Amino acid sequence: MGKVGQAMKPADAPALREEENMIAENRAAADRDHLHRVKYFHDADASRYRADRYQWETCEGLAYVTRRQIVLAMADAAPGRVLDVGCGPGIFTRDLLQKGHEVLSADLSMGMIREARRTASAATCAAEPHFVVSDASRICVSGDCMDMVLSIGLMCYVKDHRGVLSEILRVLKPGGVAVIQVNNIRWPALYRAFVPLYRRLKTLIGAKRYDGLDFDFNFSSRKRFLDDIAVSGLQVLDIEHYDFRLPFADILLPRLSVRMGKLMFRGRHRRLCRWFSHGLLIKVRK
Repeated sequence: MGKVGQAMKPADAPALREEENMIAENRAAADRDHLHRVKYFHDADASRYRADRYQWETCEGLAYVTRRQIVLAMADAAPGRVLDVGCGPGIFTRDLLQKGHEVLSADLSMGMIREARRTASAATCAAEPHFVVSDASRICVSGDCMDMVLSIGLMCYVKDHRGVLSEILRVLKPGGVAVIQVNNIRWPALYRAFVPLYRRLKTLIGAKRYDGLDFDFNFSSRKRFLDDIAVSGLQVLDIEHYDFRLPFADILLPRLSVRMGKLMFRGRHRRLCRWFSHGLLIKVRK
């Protein structure tokens, strides 16, 4: 009679290793496919990104405009080396250059890098920006070399938040700071359930298009992301709220929703207003 808890037979070990290798290969293939879809979407979106988003007349546009204002305020520092990871079409490049920073802009999308170059070419600054096509989880930068890192509009596309946070920690100099944007989500399951309905209504009523969004977003809760920051070893210095709107009001009552959004933005440091915030900007230090 065999013994309970008998050790695994030697013949079973290779089979177990083979199964583990297959799981790892499948996960790696899924990650590559996700990156390809994200890259394809942003390549297609690059030329219209700025014009479609940065405007005061809609709640979505107001969110982007006010986000930019807060980021530049949080990133106000003496000139140094700045990495803008997930730079998009160079929304912050010209401002950073004009403040005297040495700027390295990185993005997975070559289309976005082209737009960022075009934006930077209009800046009248002595310093020349640098651009690189790079995955945020494997940034092509040596360690301990950046005074500041910006990660704006990136984390929702990233599967592994801790991996990107560890890269931000790696490239920052001791005492360096980063400004990171995430969605202000309290209940991720409920959020995910309402996203398809929201997009459907936005398409039907607001003629909004969601072409190319055939990949999963990382809708992590704010609590979990703050836990990830703590685990990474980064220290939270400040948190700002932005993108204020009542659920679905921006579709059904767009003009009223914009006025309310502007009013709540002015009172964003009040607890009541923060309940209606859809975005967070977190400043951390190494």
